[in-house]
Amino acid sequence: MSAETIEGRMPGGEPLDHDIRRLFVLGGVTTATILPFFSPLLQSRGLTPDRIGLILSAQALAAVVATPLWSHEADTRWGTTRTLVASTFATSLCAGLLMPAGASLWVIGAVAALMAAAGAPGTALADALALGVLGRDRASDYGRIRRFASGGWAVAVVLFGALYQRVGLWPVLPLYAGTLIVYAAFASRFPTTEAEPARSRTSRLGSIGAAFRESPSLLPFLVGLLVLSAATSSTDGFVPLRMLGVGGGPFLIGLAAGLSAVIEIPFFTAGASMGRRLGMRNLFLAGVAVSIVTLLGYAVARTPAEVAAFRSLAGVAFGLKYGALVVLTDRLVPHHVRNTGQALMQTASWGLGPVVGPAIGGFVYVRIGPPALFAGAAVVAAAAAVLSWWALRDVGGPDRSPDL
Repeated sequence: MSAETIEGRMPGGEPLDHDIRRLFVLGGVTTATILPFFSPLLQSRGLTPDRIGLILSAQALAAVVATPLWSHEADTRWGTTRTLVASTFATSLCAGLLMPAGASLWVIGAVAALMAAAGAPGTALADALALGVLGRDRASDYGRIRRFASGGWAVAVVLFGALYQRVGLWPVLPLYAGTLIVYAAFASRFPTTEAEPARSRTSRLGSIGAAFRESPSLLPFLVGLLVLSAATSSTDGFVPLRMLGVGGGPFLIGLAAGLSAVIEIPFFTAGASMGRRLGMRNLFLAGVAVSIVTLLGYAVARTPAEVAAFRSLAGVAFGLKYGALVVLTDRLVPHHVRNTGQALMQTASWGLGPVVGPAIGGFVYVRIGPPALFAGAAVVAAAAAVLSWWALRDVGGPDRSPDL
């Protein structure tokens, strides 16, 4: 069945509503095992920040190449559920291959890139699955589903940070591989969603061509997100290193990430209500404004506690802008290419920008210094956000749908 059929069969959706929340909790736990700790793990294997930046860029490039392929399959052949399960199992396999990779830049880079390519569509497909469960009338309520990922992450990342502080970072990859298998097994319980191949073939570029042709505002929207992503991703992988550099440790990294996730939850919860009053694109712009404040804070922070405090503030930014972006993207593209729309948004926001961002960020971090990196990223982010905000002028106004 298609995403449209899911919402048709389950309008009140209690069983699926409960399951999608549990899936997002598992997703939060899974990413908590590795995301804040991957750069420190690479550093513990003897890699310098500039080499870590190259690996992060290689991962981003692999994800950019792979994401359109995955999303096309989801929209034209396999459907959302099958594609999500296949991607998750493949990511787990690659995480296993990365365990014995040693300290070689080329070996780690190659396997890490394969892992990124395998996991590239995971977030977009989970978001598309959630939107299908909610249905058109409740799509603005996406944040109330996404908050469960933040809750799972918040608890797990603190616990994993405490574990890594005590025993070292060696369990990062085994835990990531194991939790991915659990996630895939649970995701396989969802109805198998079928695609709509006839409509997707109307473009020689498949579902991607259909999305751009049927949504003229999509391109400037994605360009703005791309530049914004390049600015923010030039710093993301180096915030944990900044924390270590001023005297922090894995537990503080995990605690800051956990507090950030806790702070996200009320903003995801209130997202639908704020969207009805202020407009989803204004929520997105507010989230970027908080991100800019956070980046400037990293530039001036001089103690581990100060860096951790600004890392926690990032939860406000993410809670405001991410939920709005998922809903706005769903409004911007036709529903028969929903997976592709979410994948393109993810690629622009967390895929293509990180191809160049971390490499530049690593160079600036080593050659000029952390304050220059974070302050420069704030300036570029401000300019980029305006373009995406303008592109959303026709779909981002106040939502007058009734409270749900």
